[in-house]
Amino acid sequence: MLQEISHNEAQKSIHPIRNVRVQGRRTSVRLEPEFWAGLNELLKEEKVSLDQFCDFVQRRKGQASFSSTMRAQILEYFRRR
Repeated sequence: MLQEISHNEAQKSIHPIRNVRVQGRRTSVRLEPEFWAGLNELLKEEKVSLDQFCDFVQRRKGQASFSSTMRAQILEYFRRR
């Protein structure tokens, strides 16, 4: 069942920007806090670095934006668990 989030919870969901390295080049990525939390869990469970994950995403992104592909990869990881 869908749960409504409060205004305060919605305000917390501002998209933080983080600097990452993609194939050795520094760039910025903006994701929702929930995706950053999921990504941190994924990295810990899979024992990969953020840079390794970003390289993985870059190789799969095709025409989509990098941040959209990151979201899709994170979501797919948790769907397959």
